[in-house]
Amino acid sequence: MSLLDGVARHLHARGLVDYRPGATGGDCFLEHLAPTPDQVVGLWLYGGREPDALNPWDEPSLQVRVRGTRDARISRARAEAIYVELHGLGPLTLPDGTWLQLAVAVQSGPVPLGPDQNGRHEHVVNVRLDIERPTMHRP
Repeated sequence: MSLLDGVARHLHARGLVDYRPGATGGDCFLEHLAPTPDQVVGLWLYGGREPDALNPWDEPSLQVRVRGTRDARISRARAEAIYVELHGLGPLTLPDGTWLQLAVAVQSGPVPLGPDQNGRHEHVVNVRLDIERPTMHRP
């Protein structure tokens, strides 16, 4: 399992997404947005601060992209619910075994991306994750 999988499983356990790893169906995808169904959530890791070479903590950034319907309120409400769940979350062990010390949203709420080519509105939430990630050189 991976950190993305752990976040997806956490959101699934809270009833915010339908995550089905390795199976068809569901509405939560890792590193892509499926063309169907209309209402989906995609999770991506990106960037983050430069890690300390001796300290076993990393701060990857997580982007949660929520697509809804032609009614912008649908994707905004779901993105807001995910924001509320993630902002301030921790300390806890995510379902993949990652120790999450703290999750901090980097904006004060969902950001609208506007409609996609099919008129379905999208919103995004960006979150900094403070996680323990020991390596051979960072015990």
